[in-house]
Amino acid sequence: MLIVRIQSFFDPQMIVGLGNYTGGETIVEGVPYDIRYTALEFDGWNQLHWTSQFKGERYSLVWFTPEVSLKDSNKEEDTSTAQLVQTHCQAVPFLPPLHFRDNSTDELVIKELLDRKKGNVYTSRPGYSLSGHECVLDVGAHIGVFSRIALEEGCRRIIAYEPEPSNFALLAHNLEIASLPSESASIPVVELHAAAVAHGASGLQTLVEARFENDGKQNTWRHSLEKYSQYVDRSTPLPSNLQKRTLQRFTVECVPFFGIGGALAPGITFVKLDCEGAEMDILLSKEASHRSNWLDCTHLVVEWSFTKERRVQIFHEAIGNLRNAGFEVYYEGIGSWWDTDAGVMWPYPYDQVIFATTIPQLNK
Repeated sequence: MLIVRIQSFFDPQMIVGLGNYTGGETIVEGVPYDIRYTALEFDGWNQLHWTSQFKGERYSLVWFTPEVSLKDSNKEEDTSTAQLVQTHCQAVPFLPPLHFRDNSTDELVIKELLDRKKGNVYTSRPGYSLSGHECVLDVGAHIGVFSRIALEEGCRRIIAYEPEPSNFALLAHNLEIASLPSESASIPVVELHAAAVAHGASGLQTLVEARFENDGKQNTWRHSLEKYSQYVDRSTPLPSNLQKRTLQRFTVECVPFFGIGGALAPGITFVKLDCEGAEMDILLSKEASHRSNWLDCTHLVVEWSFTKERRVQIFHEAIGNLRNAGFEVYYEGIGSWWDTDAGVMWPYPYDQVIFATTIPQLNK
């Protein structure tokens, strides 16, 4: 089985199956369609789709029609992002306008978090509203969009970690609290750290800058400590002349997640952990399996880097640690074939979001 989300600027797509086979339905957003000699048209970019298992020889013909130019598509994307930002800024007048970089993955972060129709990727489960949390820890804060949402929801204290210098500069701007009117409640406290977070780490570490995407778009969200980096120096030509063969590297401060002097401090109840591979060693550690080490944390959202470690068995070891620590855990696809078969590798080209809480009925 293969799930694909083909990046395209053209929404209409048509597919038909050919050959002598059984099974092999095209499943669009969970609904199966028999496409054997029967064409199916759907929105190939916005609708999640995959192919069910089949026997025999199966061939697919796919058509799409370019209705807009790349330039027009970029303009439309810029407009929709600007609208999301404008709506958000109206809800947090005590913060400066949200700054982000054009032609960069900043826009993808904004859409993932601010598009209310599709939902915030980190609060998409029942019981995962940021409302009611006094103190939130944002590890891998990027340019501060998630932290701003937490402030919008009434959080009174943000502790944010971001090691990449240009991201941190935007983070510092985007989370600068303006003075509130005298009749307002106390001004929220924002604590920013220009540092990476990793298990048992302290002192200086090397951060590797992510390479630009193949279309030349600036990649601002895949920077990672060298131990976890999926990018390597290249001697051969790359698809875009904007892509550097030799990656840029920075020396950054690094702090542990658990323990004295660690990022997780008393009073933090909601943790967002998106640290590009470092989350694996954090969750696989012995410390992660003991409830006492999680202090006051009741809600944990983690982006697990399957693009760096594809063995599902390792993923389950981390899930086991969370359950031993008293967390109820949910993730998309729990109990599916890849989740239960022994020795299976993660079959999809993206990472996985884990939701964990000590409050019962997360999966209800």
